[in-house]
Amino acid sequence: MTHLKLAATAIAVAAGLAAAGAQASDDDGARMTNMPPRAEWMSVAELAQKLEAQGYTVHEIETDDGVYDVEMTNADGMRVEAYLHPVTGEPLPRRGYDD
Repeated sequence: MTHLKLAATAIAVAAGLAAAGAQASDDDGARMTNMPPRAEWMSVAELAQKLEAQGYTVHEIETDDGVYDVEMTNADGMRVEAYLHPVTGEPLPRRGYDD
């Protein structure tokens, strides 16, 4: 009887860890740990203008965890999603599944 309880507990713990790992691996965005004050952020219009001057066609700009999340198309017609610094508009590294 004790073995059955121990096995059931082990299975429950393993399932909980697997669910937590799956949830964590779904996050592939950038995050700012020292987010600048919102008053210092580049406006959405300024960011769009900067990107369009670089040859991109901007489709959507959102904020996500303190950064700009931008969906756009490059000059070759390829869809691009980028996380950009909210003050400078420079690209930020994305966290992938290996992080």
